[in-house]
Amino acid sequence: MKLPDSIWGVWSVWRRYFSVFVKSIGYYLVTTFVEPLLYLFAFGVGVGSLIGTLQDGGVHLSYRRFIFSGIIAQTLLFQGFYEGSYGAFVRMYYQRIFQSIAITPITLSDVLWGELIWDASKATLAAEVVALIGVISGEFPLMSLLTLLPLCFSASLLFSAMGLAAAAYSRSIDELSYPQYLLVFPMFLFCGVFYPVEDLPRALQTVAWIFPLTSVNSLVRTLTIGLPFQSWAVAILLVWLLVLVVLARRAMTRRLVK
Repeated sequence: MKLPDSIWGVWSVWRRYFSVFVKSIGYYLVTTFVEPLLYLFAFGVGVGSLIGTLQDGGVHLSYRRFIFSGIIAQTLLFQGFYEGSYGAFVRMYYQRIFQSIAITPITLSDVLWGELIWDASKATLAAEVVALIGVISGEFPLMSLLTLLPLCFSASLLFSAMGLAAAAYSRSIDELSYPQYLLVFPMFLFCGVFYPVEDLPRALQTVAWIFPLTSVNSLVRTLTIGLPFQSWAVAILLVWLLVLVVLARRAMTRRLVK
């Protein structure tokens, strides 16, 4: 059965990126998995031996389990944003892949959807590998690999769209440092990766919940280590996802057709 033209176009873009990915699989494995593994060992084993246990949402758990689940969310943030920002900027500005594909029967809209879905696919794979390590080490239940998939892909799509929007608005690759240092790093440090958000002062807790990584952390920990489900985290995540996907596609379309 023939796929509709738009789905075929998105699939063709995704498949093109996948072919390139397979040819450079060694580079991907090193650049994708070394960083989260270093965080896991440094904080899970090193800092975890000093802290022992903590309490989050009324649940007592080891710091190692807590940080393990936080690294999943951190992986989604970093892999999604950096692939969507630096990766997309290189493909747009230096390699001009977007423009080259767009002059084929594949439309620019298909190119942008293919870009976002591919970026999200890579980040999801990286997060699932971290979760798999957690399962093997006994920190997470085996079923969490399945239950995490929809969340990981949605969060990856969100952060990829954030990166793609940053690439669209940046006049040079150096300007991507602005969202990196003013948005990504503050989320990484203050949105619950390394400590419970409830330990922050009340005002900072409110600020932290505005940003999407806090919701991602909350939902990941619900699915992996059984922390209480916070329904507003889903609403926050969906609002950010909708806004950023629309913003990224519109901004990049304006950038490419001006």
